Amino acid sequence: MNAAVSSELITRTKSTIDNPKKAIIGLHGWTGNEDSFEPVSKMINLDNVKWYFPRAPYKSGVGKGYSWFSGSDEKGWDVDKTWKGMHDLLAIIQSDGFKPNEIYLMGFSQGACLAIEFALRLPYAIGGIIPIAGFIKFKEKLLEDRTEESKGTPILLLHGRQDEIIPLTASETAYNILSKLEHPLYFEAYDATHKIPLDIAPMIKDFISDSINFINSKLSKQLVKKD
Repeated sequence: MNAAVSSELITRTKSTIDNPKKAIIGLHGWTGNEDSFEPVSKMINLDNVKWYFPRAPYKSGVGKGYSWFSGSDEKGWDVDKTWKGMHDLLAIIQSDGFKPNEIYLMGFSQGACLAIEFALRLPYAIGGIIPIAGFIKFKEKLLEDRTEESKGTPILLLHGRQDEIIPLTASETAYNILSKLEHPLYFEAYDATHKIPLDIAPMIKDFISDSINFINSKLSKQLVKKD
């Protein structure tokens, strides 16, 4: 495990091989830190990847951990450090030799929200995003800011049916919004509370292996079932 620093985000890195083919940014949830996603990386156990684990730039406000957004609905939200840090981190990843279509964002809870909000504002498509147990926080602003170029980014939405923290309806709402934006998109609910269970690891691995073929295969199977 190595440490790298972008201008706003303290980031740890981990490679599973000397010359990895893909880069994954693991975005922790609210009150998490740069160590939170490492157990997830071990559980998914991907070959040929380099993981980047950034720490959110704002204190969570509850005495532990960090947050990607600072503020409140009443006072407004500060996201500037997060946006700048994420852009700097992407620049670092690309300087490490990864092309945009080899870069993936995987986020949990608030980190899933960031994965959607950030990727859809990029002036290019990336390999894919995997929001797990997430939501879209700034819906109207996202629709204003999202780019046409980002429409090529495949999305795998995942959410636990028994989630007691972020209800399943949050991802269902995100799915409806993203469907209208015409992203390559697949949504699956799984039996779990607010966590990332082991049994969704194969699905994540298949998506990162070939995101477009994964989505096309899943959608084709859905059509067969309907027929």
